[in-house]
Amino acid sequence: MPEAGSSFALLQEKILTPNCATSGCHDTRNAVGGLDLSPAVAYKNLVGVEPTNQNAKADKLLRVKAGDPYKSFLYNKLDSANLHKSDGYGSPMPLGSRAITAGQLDFIRFWIAAGAPKNGTVADARLLEDNRPQNEILSLAQPSSGVQFRLDPFGIAPQNEREIFFARQNTQELIMTKFELIQRDRSHHFILYGHAPAAGRRLPPVNVIRDLYLPNGQLIPERFPEMSGRTFIIASQLKAETIEFPPGMAMRIPANWLLDFNSHYTNGTRDTIRGEVIFNIHTTRAENVRTFIKPLQLGFYNLLLPPKRETVVETTFLVGGSSTGNGTDRFSSRDTVVNIIGLTSHTHRLARRFVTQIVGGPRNGEIVYTATNWLNPPLLKFDTPIVLRRGEGLKSIVTYFNDTDETVTFGFRSSDEMNFIFGYYY
Repeated sequence: MPEAGSSFALLQEKILTPNCATSGCHDTRNAVGGLDLSPAVAYKNLVGVEPTNQNAKADKLLRVKAGDPYKSFLYNKLDSANLHKSDGYGSPMPLGSRAITAGQLDFIRFWIAAGAPKNGTVADARLLEDNRPQNEILSLAQPSSGVQFRLDPFGIAPQNEREIFFARQNTQELIMTKFELIQRDRSHHFILYGHAPAAGRRLPPVNVIRDLYLPNGQLIPERFPEMSGRTFIIASQLKAETIEFPPGMAMRIPANWLLDFNSHYTNGTRDTIRGEVIFNIHTTRAENVRTFIKPLQLGFYNLLLPPKRETVVETTFLVGGSSTGNGTDRFSSRDTVVNIIGLTSHTHRLARRFVTQIVGGPRNGEIVYTATNWLNPPLLKFDTPIVLRRGEGLKSIVTYFNDTDETVTFGFRSSDEMNFIFGYYY
């Protein structure tokens, strides 16, 4: 039996037992589809086990594939908003009763993405009390001071993924104190970039959807010149998220910047699904701001992950501009002192553990950030900033396990890998 209070114990108590392990369904007596989800045996009958459904088996799903909710039959059967008859996976579950809530589905998704452990807490229990329906109409109240942006619904083809950009001209200065976002299920990420006007540099066209790659996965060469010189502003991997900066702090988005919305969705179903994003930028007046903060992006691009092996990648980023590795982001060479107030990470599903530690100075070797859930990495906020001086910095230590038969490298698709530290500093 799982330990009391663990994520799986809560999943069993709040979802499986009342919805699935009921009389006539997946209880010990009936075990429909050969699946008994009663408390004593549910875990061993789910994790790492092949489904009996032939279409799911042909699509290489497991009942629960640790680390990958979208290749987990359990998640697909409960994802009523995206399960279609054309999948051939049978009816949405629970059969004949109301679908589980959006929060409960997210709880399962994050538990699977964190490796589907039998014990330990890896998913936020508050999600189990989120009663929003799965197939809700997206809505977000307008900010009392600020601006709301939308990325209108767009299609993602069956058994595919789609990453798009959509640029909007912004004519007013935005002093951002808070960012709010809501987006549809199966979003991989949303990122807001900014392009400063610059003579001689190619800027993206406005109000036009620009795909990053063709349906066959081939990258579209025209996108790469449009990426040069852009500034990362803020991002989210969650269905709904609010990021609020500490009192007296804000991020300045200059007037006349081109804002570029970047949305990435994955669709493992056999029917077209919809992507959609709404976000708010809450603002204040410049005279109310004590400290202007900047976004932090530190990434390692030279990934090479051999098949069927664990690989640990260590990368160091020093204040003043130096770093290890080829094709690596850096702190600005102009920075002499950096005060970090927030850290998060971004990888894809092969990452098992992401650790960030301080390099140099009095806190040398101290671990300040750890993530074990690639789909829901924490955004840690530091009431006392991490102070780094020139020659000091951050080291990322990322453990990957490549369970595929192919070498995996850095790339944009979810089947590729990434390695980023994101954060905020002044």
